[in-house]
Amino acid sequence: MRGMRPAPIACLLLLAGCSSWLFSGDERLDRSRPVALVETTGGVEFGATTEFGVLTLGRTATAGPCRVHYFLGPTPVIERGELAAATGTFTRATIDLKTQLLRALDHTPGADDRLVVMWTPDGRTTRALPVSLARAPGITGDVLADPGEELPAGATVLCVGEHGYLFAGLVAGRATLDQGPAQGRYYVFAGVDRVRELLAIPQRHPVDLEPHYRPDDIIVQKPVK
Repeated sequence: MRGMRPAPIACLLLLAGCSSWLFSGDERLDRSRPVALVETTGGVEFGATTEFGVLTLGRTATAGPCRVHYFLGPTPVIERGELAAATGTFTRATIDLKTQLLRALDHTPGADDRLVVMWTPDGRTTRALPVSLARAPGITGDVLADPGEELPAGATVLCVGEHGYLFAGLVAGRATLDQGPAQGRYYVFAGVDRVRELLAIPQRHPVDLEPHYRPDDIIVQKPVK
């Protein structure tokens, strides 16, 4: 893929991010920007850096190499990875290094939950908009009311919990009703039910690991082929 940033530069960014957090005196892991921009062979995707990996909708590619822009705390990082379909809805971008590991919401969002949609348009900054579930006759399920600003497909739906954000899904697309009592514009998102599908897929455990030596001198443990 053209224009990929050399690994040593990514390593320096990673170390800088680690240093700023290690010496900050803050014992909590920064999960304030758990979003990603994923460059694939077919285009660009928005995604989330979750406890299940970097998840996208796989609209531009579901397999092959990729480049993931994400945040290690406040620091933008770029890492090369590999795409693979995780479910019929989600595609996972696997990278060597850890991300913000956003935890998933353990229930379907309700009227009392505070929701935010966040994405990174350029891999360096983030956009966040408060949103709410649609409340209109006949509209049920994982549907957001129109916040008055365009929500891109793949943007991360977050629930504001007591200790920070929780992963509630990815924006899947826009729906418009031209007539009837529910007339208006809405956004559908792949939510907690789709996450449950991800959890239902059997995984091999334990996995044998072996050291992998990277060109940037970082040693990571990867599954034995």
